[in-house]
Amino acid sequence: MAIASGINELWRRMALLLGILMGLAMFFYVAPAMVSVTAVDWAQEQTDELKSSSGMVSSERKRLSQLPLNEYIQEKTGGRIVALNAGQWRDFFTQVQLAGSGQYEKSVYGNRVSEADTDDFWRPGGLVAVYFKPDEIPWVDWGLLPEDGQTGYISISAAGQTAYLELRYHDYSSTVGPMSSPYRVAPGWLFHPYRTSGMAVMAAGLLLYLFLPRRKNQPQDIAYSAGSGLAADLAAVILLTPFYGLPFLINGGALQAVTGWWPITAAMWLLAAIAAMLFYYNAWSSSFRIELTPEALYLVSFKGVRAYSFNEISAAEVVTLRNPGWFRKLFLGFALLSLLGGRSSPQPAGSALLAATASYGGLEIKGRMGKPLYIWFTDQHGSVIINNFDRVTEALAVSGVHIVQEAREVEGFSMFM
Repeated sequence: MAIASGINELWRRMALLLGILMGLAMFFYVAPAMVSVTAVDWAQEQTDELKSSSGMVSSERKRLSQLPLNEYIQEKTGGRIVALNAGQWRDFFTQVQLAGSGQYEKSVYGNRVSEADTDDFWRPGGLVAVYFKPDEIPWVDWGLLPEDGQTGYISISAAGQTAYLELRYHDYSSTVGPMSSPYRVAPGWLFHPYRTSGMAVMAAGLLLYLFLPRRKNQPQDIAYSAGSGLAADLAAVILLTPFYGLPFLINGGALQAVTGWWPITAAMWLLAAIAAMLFYYNAWSSSFRIELTPEALYLVSFKGVRAYSFNEISAAEVVTLRNPGWFRKLFLGFALLSLLGGRSSPQPAGSALLAATASYGGLEIKGRMGKPLYIWFTDQHGSVIINNFDRVTEALAVSGVHIVQEAREVEGFSMFM
């Protein structure tokens, strides 16, 4: 008997799961380093030595303000100025100066200024930094060291005038950490280089989940309703997304999640792993259905097709499944600890009550197939969740299998039985 297994139900959820896992990691990824380049007006810098918000100017700043400009530049830079060829780098200097002075539309680097610097409210009065990825400019040749906060200077001379740029290395892997980040950082498209790609990956996962071909349910199918599968997937997404994504947000980035407060990350990702397992279980329940022939009963899922000949079935019995005793006691313990801790929320008590009272109705089928077969056809409220399940009991009765109607209680988890 050729029966489609419904493997696409697994691929659909794998696509959605991988889309969330990869997409969120890319969305929160922070560039490990950046180099900022700022035009420097040394004459204005020397004039500003005498400015003070408190009105007090130190003797050292007074001394600096009285130096000849060349000596002032040498003292402020420590003589670490690399002179570049003006013919080769004049346009680079010009474009940085335009962007740094707020003339964003006139500069090819107008989109490389920090978003805090482009805001009229936060923008400082002087020239601002222009950001580059480390592989975009030869900063090593210009004498800049790869340590956070290290500075260097370059200059060009033309027509008797000398222009200067200050270089600064920003090590985001060390300065971006749990609940902290530098005040001014590179613009978003450089600081989060894969954010757009991450959103595209998540969208691709969702589209594959929605549009991968699936078997259309028939009115006579003995299967779970399509609506219950969709609701279960939505619940899995709601559980997975915050538990997986919050460590990125708390620690400031994707890599920082495993180098910062990693114990928090480990605890949250353990809960996220449980949510991820729901996708697997949902894929099974969405692909699950029962096919009947006069000779046998077939269980169909993405795992394949399992046949149970009526001749091999010796008995069937209605059973009621409850959560294991240790599981119920665990939730009761949480409720008591919450009560002793002074919490007034009814949520822990509600969870304990739900764990203690939840029960699922099912059919246990025994025979020469070895381990008993359990089919859970009602939810914890007693509502039938497998459409047309009465066809199974009718087929068993017709084949001569006796069904014990008095429910027997068993303990366990439905997904493992």
